[in-house]
Amino acid sequence: MIMLLKEELSNMLDDKLKKKKRLWVRKWISERSISGGSALLLKQIKLEDPSEYRLALRLTADNFDELLSLIESSIQRQDTIMREALPAKIKLEITLTYLATGMSYRSISHFYRVSKSSISQLIPQVCRAIYTGLKQFIKVSIIYLDLILIKHS
Repeated sequence: MIMLLKEELSNMLDDKLKKKKRLWVRKWISERSISGGSALLLKQIKLEDPSEYRLALRLTADNFDELLSLIESSIQRQDTIMREALPAKIKLEITLTYLATGMSYRSISHFYRVSKSSISQLIPQVCRAIYTGLKQFIKVSIIYLDLILIKHS
């Protein structure tokens, strides 16, 4: 009887050790700062081809920087011991790309190396921050904005 229990316990321990560990951050996502669209393509066209940059985000580089400074404090999160927070700059780039192109969350995810679930949370958050920051210049109700975001989610 003791031998059976010992064998069963040993099997259970082996099974637990064999289970795949869940990844906290996928490898391709963790390389965002060196290989993502923000680090490569947008950075390059911002310097070399300002008109293309404006077409990509529907803002000039100066307007982008101004908007970022206006909303950065409301969309930037703190880094933790477990992982670095997504920079406000990338959040705004993702949101403007989505609004400018209508690309799918999956395509944006691959381009910026940000998870699809993060994108689905950050786009409404950044849109609300833009609305709040530019409220005096916008004549759209927040209810309408929410309906648009829900429709495209």
